[in-house]
Amino acid sequence: MTVAVGFNLDKGPFLAGEAVDIDSLRWLIAGDRYCLLELGSTMDLGTNLRAIQLANRLLDERIDGVIETLPMFVSVLVHYDSTELDPAALRSQIAGIWHEVASESDVVVPSRLIEVPVCYLDPWTRECVEDYSRNVKPIEDDPAFVARQSGLPSPEAFVRRHAFSHHWVGGVGFWPGLPDMMPLDPRCQHSLPKYDPPRVWTVSGAIGVGGGFTSIYPMNTPGGYHLIGRTPLPVYSLDRRLSPFRTRATLFEPGDRVKFRPIDIETYSEIEQAVAAGAYRFGIIDTELFALSRYRAWAKEVKAIEEEEPLPW
Repeated sequence: MTVAVGFNLDKGPFLAGEAVDIDSLRWLIAGDRYCLLELGSTMDLGTNLRAIQLANRLLDERIDGVIETLPMFVSVLVHYDSTELDPAALRSQIAGIWHEVASESDVVVPSRLIEVPVCYLDPWTRECVEDYSRNVKPIEDDPAFVARQSGLPSPEAFVRRHAFSHHWVGGVGFWPGLPDMMPLDPRCQHSLPKYDPPRVWTVSGAIGVGGGFTSIYPMNTPGGYHLIGRTPLPVYSLDRRLSPFRTRATLFEPGDRVKFRPIDIETYSEIEQAVAAGAYRFGIIDTELFALSRYRAWAKEVKAIEEEEPLPW
């Protein structure tokens, strides 16, 4: 049996994956070109904002050997050239930057607002669910299931609530370009189980909800989130005719906010054709600053209003 071995600069050899604490930040070796920084275990907005800020600061420092960073809800993956940047030097740089980030009373990050048209309760994702019911096991229709699990009277009520809030992109990954999002409006939060076992296929552009999150499937892939709609927009593309993809292959980046706009099947077809022709104009407001302190103050006000007068979904 082969065991991956790294080197702890203070203690000598250690198994790859062993955690090293840096002022409450956990450093984990992830091969010879990556390290994983864990900020905590709770998937909340505050932790995610600090992960995004840490990832941005690491790039802003232009450290020789650091190639890219990938923030997620509670972690940051750092890709670096270990032949150019010694792990000890990288860890020292990270410790200094993390000390600054962790000591700041507020967190402010750049944030774009992106409009995503969605055909909710669509026939394409319904076929995914029906195929699963025929070939894996019988299940309830996804929109009806998520509405019932959320204590709402109908799938249409869940759609209204889902489209009401801006959704925060906490990370991009798992599949190329796939965003993991959480609703920013506390009145629109959900907690949903996932498929067991997962689907073997999901139509591209499907909007899925699972746990407290929403995702958009970038291509035909397996999946475990419950499906409530489909967007005609690509979230991963190599077509440089489309303006968001001229310098990168993904539509979203961590720290984006998403506003879902309900559309009908006819509008879906029109947008799909415009995208195929390279003529669709994406609705992107670039760039604003998002402050954790302002968000928390707003969320507190919203919760107080909801207690006195709940929204009639």
